[in-house]
This record gives sequence, C-alpha cells and structure tokens, in this order.
Amino acid sequence: MLIKNTSISIKYKKIDNLKKNYFLNENILKEHFNEATVLPIPDDAPLEIPRIIIKSSNEHSQLNISPIASTLQINYNDGFEKNWKNCEQYIQQKMKTVFSFLNILTNNEYEYIGAITEVLLDEYMKDGAQILAHNLLKNNDDSSIYDLNIRYTFVENDNIFVNIMLQNARLFKNGIDADVAGSLSIDNQVSESIGVVIDINDRYGYNTCNDYKTDSSKLDFIITKMTDVMDSKLKGLLEKGAY
Repeated sequence: MLIKNTSISIKYKKIDNLKKNYFLNENILKEHFNEATVLPIPDDAPLEIPRIIIKSSNEHSQLNISPIASTLQINYNDGFEKNWKNCEQYIQQKMKTVFSFLNILTNNEYEYIGAITEVLLDEYMKDGAQILAHNLLKNNDDSSIYDLNIRYTFVENDNIFVNIMLQNARLFKNGIDADVAGSLSIDNQVSESIGVVIDINDRYGYNTCNDYKTDSSKLDFIITKMTDVMDSKLKGLLEKGAY
C-alpha cells in the first residue's frame, strides 16, 4: 500500500475579522508552521476563498484558512508513504496545533469535520479493472471493461459517513504529456493498479440533525476509523465486497 496524501477539512460558522484574529494568535502556529501568506482578498469576496495560506516547517503540508472553513493538505514522502501509523501521528501532531489556533476563534464549535486519504494498492500492478470486476461485480466476462469505479457509503454512529471509492489506476511512463495525442496509449502505460479514496466525515449528522454541531475531538474518532479501514476493512471490501 502506497499512501499518497490526506486532506483534513473543518467547517465552521463565519469568523469575523479573520486576518486580525490571525495576527493576534499566530504564535500558536509557529511551532509547526512557517510564516503565513496573507492574501490581499477583499472582505466581500466569496467566503470559501482562503485568506491565509501557511506551509508546514518542512513543507510537507499546507494549511488554508477561510472565514468559513480550513483545510490541511498533506503529501507523504520520506518513508511515510509506506507507514500509516507514522502518517496518523503526523496528522495528530499538526492538527493539535491547528485546533489550538482555531478553537480560540470558534469556541471549539464546528459544523462538521472530515478526512480524505488517497492510497494506491501497489501490491496489484496489473489488471486493476478486471480484479475489481471479478471480485465486486462477480463478472467473469470482464475483458471488455476498460475502467471501473465503485463507491461505497456507510453510516456509522448515527452521524458519520464512511465513503470508500475503489477504482483501477493506470500508471504511465515519466514525462508523459497527457495533452499530446497518443500519449496515453498502452505502449506508454507501465502498470494498472488499484486506487482507493477513503473519505470519512460527520456530514451525515450535520445533514440530518437540527442544530448539529461537533468539536475538535471528532477528528480523533475519524482518524481511528480511518485506521480501522486501512488495517482491516479495506481487504475484505476489495476481495469480497464485505465491510
């Protein structure tokens, strides 16, 4: 398994005077993050546009902050891509600092929180679409299937969505320009693996419960569930369609 990236998203009610509040509390972030880029965006710009962008100390991750949401985008390398436990520890370390900052501005009240992790199952390096079709569709005549994308959505604890998307992933030679005709031919393809996107969030609670709100502790549950999917659920889902 090759763990490619994780994105943590936090949605909250509008924070007024975001830039001013950032400068008042920026020291909280400096243990793990560099100086911020504060964008010259007018106050009446759409609220979803980030006003503040901050890279982590070693630039493996980037924090984007808008008046209504924040995201931490993490790319894994230096051996982390092969060890989810190390990735999990990195997430917890960085998000502890992020929430120490955000909780001052939000009073630790959030609309919903989520985590998305993208992985490549590099133990499968050929016939990704056929493996998925055979195992999950029980299709023994799968030679005509070129690409396949299957998404499962489960609800857990009455407020958590667990979304798992399985798809074949075609890998091509380095330096290929996808905009050039013929560049994605079979001659330039080096393997066909299986990609997985795991998306876990408490949006179900937000969608279905009046006055729903959550707090920073929800991320601990979400990451624990992500670990459970990685360690045990994914194999059964891929091989038998059983969660």
